Amino acid sequence: MRQLPAKIAVFEIVPVDDLPPDGAIRSRKVRSTAMNKLIVLLASVAMLTSSGSLFAQSKPGTQDGAQDGAKEQERSPRRERSGRRGSRQKETSQETFACADGYQLNYRMSVPKEPVAGETYPLIVCLHGAGGSTQAPRALAQADVPPCFVLAPSVPVKTFSWAGKRKHGLPYVFEAIDAFVERHPIDPERIYVTGQSMGGQGTWGAVAMRPTFFAAAVPVCGGWKTSDAAQIKDVPIWVFHGAEDKTVPVRYSREMVEALRAVGGAPKYTEYPSVGHNAWTQAYNTDALWAWVFAQRRTSEPEVLEGTSPTTGE
Repeated sequence: MRQLPAKIAVFEIVPVDDLPPDGAIRSRKVRSTAMNKLIVLLASVAMLTSSGSLFAQSKPGTQDGAQDGAKEQERSPRRERSGRRGSRQKETSQETFACADGYQLNYRMSVPKEPVAGETYPLIVCLHGAGGSTQAPRALAQADVPPCFVLAPSVPVKTFSWAGKRKHGLPYVFEAIDAFVERHPIDPERIYVTGQSMGGQGTWGAVAMRPTFFAAAVPVCGGWKTSDAAQIKDVPIWVFHGAEDKTVPVRYSREMVEALRAVGGAPKYTEYPSVGHNAWTQAYNTDALWAWVFAQRRTSEPEVLEGTSPTTGE
């Protein structure tokens, strides 16, 4: 590469209005000096351009070029996935479902944009955490997944929970799911549930309430009673947790995974070292997760555990 002339320097053109009133001569000198330097710089640029090496450009194989390429590879799939997803999915505004006891369950639902007559589609239920939000629907909107229904129910976290610590929200969710399966072209063999934090606990709780209802479950930084392991061992489950979680200790997920394996279950488990309570950020942006989820199908007819209600689990 040709070197720039040594006398070229970086300079700043000072506006004439910034000079003192008696600086007319100085202003002419500033303009003259600036113009001379600008002419020299333009001439140098012209020479470099004609030689085909305008300043320093990273070429393929250089370190900077390789890094830029890697960044582009990281960005491109996300744009591509978003485009494919957006062309076949439609999100509704917040709506309410009237439950049998009069409670109005708030929810959002994404539906296939162009459903084909006679076809049925998967449903994935996303349970929010104690902060009132869930990252799963946003991640699904960016992921390369088949057309599906995405249901995100919402309950007031000060008075409700997904696991019965306060007023139990899951019975209302099941009531809504049952109604939506009747109303919409949802494949009952491909209903999935996931949730983060409080929603992770709710995911375990939902599977415990209806052990043969879901085709797969993905609890993220949650936990549950190990005594329920035997009744849910046949459900395909992928558990995620951060090793440094101080809000919901990682031992809760570890204990559930160990309990499931002890009774013949085969849960998948991903634990992120040096990650705290927000394990869902990495979990929900794992392409392999969604590919695994949508590959699962329920293999048996739904049944209710002896002595329990199909909705409340009591």
